[in-house]
Amino acid sequence: MSLVKHAVIAAAGLGSRLGLGRPKCLLEINGVTLLERQLNLLRDVPDVRIVVGFEADDVMRAARKIRPDAIFVRNAAFRSTTTLVSYAMGAAGLAEPCLFMDADIVFSEESFQDFLNACGESGLLIAITPAKTLDAVYVHLDTQHRITKFSRTERSEWEWANMCWLPPRFCETGAGAVFERLSSELPLAAKSIISFEIDTPEDHKHALEHCEFL
Repeated sequence: MSLVKHAVIAAAGLGSRLGLGRPKCLLEINGVTLLERQLNLLRDVPDVRIVVGFEADDVMRAARKIRPDAIFVRNAAFRSTTTLVSYAMGAAGLAEPCLFMDADIVFSEESFQDFLNACGESGLLIAITPAKTLDAVYVHLDTQHRITKFSRTERSEWEWANMCWLPPRFCETGAGAVFERLSSELPLAAKSIISFEIDTPEDHKHALEHCEFL
């Protein structure tokens, strides 16, 4: 049984690279938005927090249809802050570890649940997935399947999947991207998952062509 009691979804960004003119989490695939898919996966997590910014009202309206009890946190500085800041804002006040995830990802339900079930085994657990996106943050592993390096330039068969299990105040320190903050804690336990991040039209096309669970 999953020990995950809290989850923060970062959904504040502009989504400009995808070019929809609306938040990426509201992208529909086969009639279901990315946000709906994630909230359905989190149905057994009692405390779900969504950090909103760009087109916040639309995101909150869509989320309430699935999770009327979701807590919304507004990141008014979403145009100038990173996901690390949204994660910190979403977890404010928590005393227990928390699942953090970006809102522009589709996950295989089976591998997502496997990740949740593994969260209680480690103080920090980082999701990785086979490298496939145009703007990947590559992950390098040691023989114990621990992350030893993140890199945007040194290719690897794995990339950071933008989901992690962390102490609640972990994101309050550091600066820059989430993976840069994680880099200060290496080596880190990793767990592979099946997921597709949709940042660009090319990522969207790749997901439609290769994602068997959509």
